[in-house]
Amino acid sequence: MSFTSLFSSHGNTVYLSGADGWKSPQFKAFIQPLRYKNKLYQQGDYTPIGVNKNDVYLYLGPADHDLTKLNRFHRVHDNDNNIYMIDRAEKIRFDNQTLYIWAIIRKTTEVN
Repeated sequence: MSFTSLFSSHGNTVYLSGADGWKSPQFKAFIQPLRYKNKLYQQGDYTPIGVNKNDVYLYLGPADHDLTKLNRFHRVHDNDNNIYMIDRAEKIRFDNQTLYIWAIIRKTTEVN
Protein backbone atom coordinates (compact mmCIF):
# COMPACT_ATOMS: atom_id res chain seq x y z
CA MET A 1 0.00 0.00 0.00
CA SER A 2 1.41 3.39 -0.98
CA PHE A 3 1.41 6.44 1.28
CA THR A 4 -1.01 8.18 -1.09
CA SER A 5 -3.59 5.39 -0.81
CA LEU A 6 -3.04 5.18 2.95
CA PHE A 7 -3.82 8.90 3.34
CA SER A 8 -6.79 8.64 0.95
CA SER A 9 -8.39 5.70 2.72
CA HIS A 10 -7.61 6.46 6.38
CA GLY A 11 -6.76 10.16 6.66
CA ASN A 12 -8.77 13.11 7.92
CA THR A 13 -10.12 15.66 5.45
CA VAL A 14 -8.08 18.87 5.62
CA TYR A 15 -7.29 21.94 3.55
CA LEU A 16 -4.67 24.69 3.60
CA SER A 17 -5.22 28.44 3.61
CA GLY A 18 -3.20 31.63 3.34
CA ALA A 19 -3.63 35.12 4.78
CA ASP A 20 -4.39 36.41 1.27
CA GLY A 21 -7.59 34.31 1.07
CA TRP A 22 -6.03 31.39 -0.85
CA LYS A 23 -7.51 27.94 -0.08
CA SER A 24 -6.30 24.58 -1.34
CA PRO A 25 -8.68 21.84 -2.44
CA GLN A 26 -9.55 19.39 0.32
CA PHE A 27 -7.30 16.35 0.74
CA LYS A 28 -6.60 13.64 3.32
CA ALA A 29 -3.82 13.70 5.94
CA PHE A 30 -3.18 12.46 9.47
CA ILE A 31 -3.23 14.87 12.42
CA GLN A 32 -2.50 13.34 15.81
CA PRO A 33 -1.61 14.91 19.17
CA LEU A 34 2.01 14.58 20.19
CA ARG A 35 2.30 12.64 23.41
CA TYR A 36 4.42 13.86 26.31
CA LYS A 37 7.37 11.63 25.35
CA ASN A 38 7.32 13.13 21.84
CA LYS A 39 7.28 16.68 23.20
CA LEU A 40 10.50 16.49 25.18
CA TYR A 41 12.08 18.94 22.73
CA GLN A 42 9.15 21.34 23.12
CA GLN A 43 9.51 24.01 25.78
CA GLY A 44 6.23 24.40 27.65
CA ASP A 45 5.13 27.78 28.95
CA TYR A 46 5.32 27.82 32.73
CA THR A 47 2.41 29.62 34.37
CA PRO A 48 1.55 30.08 38.07
CA ILE A 49 -0.66 26.94 37.92
CA GLY A 50 1.65 24.69 35.88
CA VAL A 51 2.79 24.05 32.31
CA ASN A 52 0.70 25.10 29.29
CA LYS A 53 0.96 22.31 26.66
CA ASN A 54 0.34 24.60 23.66
CA ASP A 55 -1.65 21.89 21.79
CA VAL A 56 1.11 20.49 19.58
CA TYR A 57 0.24 17.95 16.85
CA LEU A 58 1.99 15.71 14.35
CA TYR A 59 0.92 16.13 10.72
CA LEU A 60 1.61 13.48 8.07
CA GLY A 61 0.34 14.34 4.61
CA PRO A 62 0.75 13.63 0.92
CA ALA A 63 3.82 14.91 -0.91
CA ASP A 64 1.73 16.84 -3.42
CA HIS A 65 0.59 19.22 -0.65
CA ASP A 66 4.03 20.50 0.31
CA LEU A 67 3.89 22.35 3.64
CA THR A 68 7.63 23.08 3.37
CA LYS A 69 6.85 25.73 0.72
CA LEU A 70 4.39 27.57 2.98
CA ASN A 71 5.17 30.38 5.44
CA ARG A 72 4.03 31.32 8.95
CA PHE A 73 0.86 32.94 7.58
CA HIS A 74 -0.50 29.67 6.12
CA ARG A 75 -2.80 27.41 8.11
CA VAL A 76 -4.02 23.80 8.13
CA HIS A 77 -7.77 23.33 8.71
CA ASP A 78 -9.56 20.10 9.64
CA ASN A 79 -13.22 18.99 9.49
CA ASP A 80 -13.68 19.73 13.21
CA ASN A 81 -13.08 23.45 12.50
CA ASN A 82 -9.66 23.35 14.15
CA ILE A 83 -7.00 25.65 12.72
CA TYR A 84 -3.29 24.89 13.02
CA MET A 85 -0.19 26.98 12.39
CA ILE A 86 2.85 25.22 10.93
CA ASP A 87 5.83 25.22 13.30
CA ARG A 88 8.12 23.02 11.21
CA ALA A 89 7.73 20.91 8.08
CA GLU A 90 10.04 18.49 6.28
CA LYS A 91 9.93 16.25 3.23
CA ILE A 92 10.45 12.57 4.02
CA ARG A 93 12.42 11.23 1.09
CA PHE A 94 13.64 7.87 -0.14
CA ASP A 95 15.68 7.29 -3.28
CA ASN A 96 15.26 10.93 -4.47
CA GLN A 97 11.47 10.73 -4.16
CA THR A 98 9.38 12.58 -1.57
CA LEU A 99 7.19 9.97 0.12
CA TYR A 100 5.19 12.30 2.38
CA ILE A 101 5.32 15.54 4.36
CA TRP A 102 6.02 15.49 8.10
CA ALA A 103 5.17 18.56 10.18
CA ILE A 104 4.74 19.84 13.70
CA ILE A 105 1.62 21.97 13.84
CA ARG A 106 0.09 23.93 16.71
CA LYS A 107 -3.62 24.58 17.28
CA THR A 108 -4.56 28.27 17.12
CA THR A 109 -7.55 30.19 18.39
CA GLU A 110 -8.08 32.17 15.18
CA VAL A 111 -11.57 32.70 13.82
CA ASN A 112 -12.32 31.53 10.25
